Amino acid sequence: MEMTPEEKRIRLFIYEFVMWSDRCPTLNEIAEEAQRTPLATQQILQKLDSVHSAIVLSGSTNLWLADPFSALPTSYPVFAGEHHWFGMCVWDALGILALAKVDGHAPTQCPVSGQDLDLRVEGGALTHADGVVHFAVPAARWWEDLAFT
Repeated sequence: MEMTPEEKRIRLFIYEFVMWSDRCPTLNEIAEEAQRTPLATQQILQKLDSVHSAIVLSGSTNLWLADPFSALPTSYPVFAGEHHWFGMCVWDALGILALAKVDGHAPTQCPVSGQDLDLRVEGGALTHADGVVHFAVPAARWWEDLAFT
């Protein structure tokens, strides 16, 4: 489904906000930027969520994801200079560094062994990675249950 120009502007605002503020904007912040009421803005966000535009709501009016950015702290922090974001998984953590086009690192722990891991990206390339990343669910099925994948 094609996004309207207004939906595209709101989606772009969300990503720019996250990139520079290190957090997802609130419904009221988005509504203010869009010059819409919170209710009208919520309806736009619900549509963006329903068409898998990478904007995902938490079941309420709050953003859960502006994929690859998580609105909530996770086990996949990303550090780049003064910036600090969260991804939902290792893939998202690396995606954040690629999207931001910055050097940084994503320290985490192996969910099976508990071993500390640290992925480092420099010049757009993965320069240090402990272990192996395994995806139990094929990428084509990730949107079926984002919380699980």
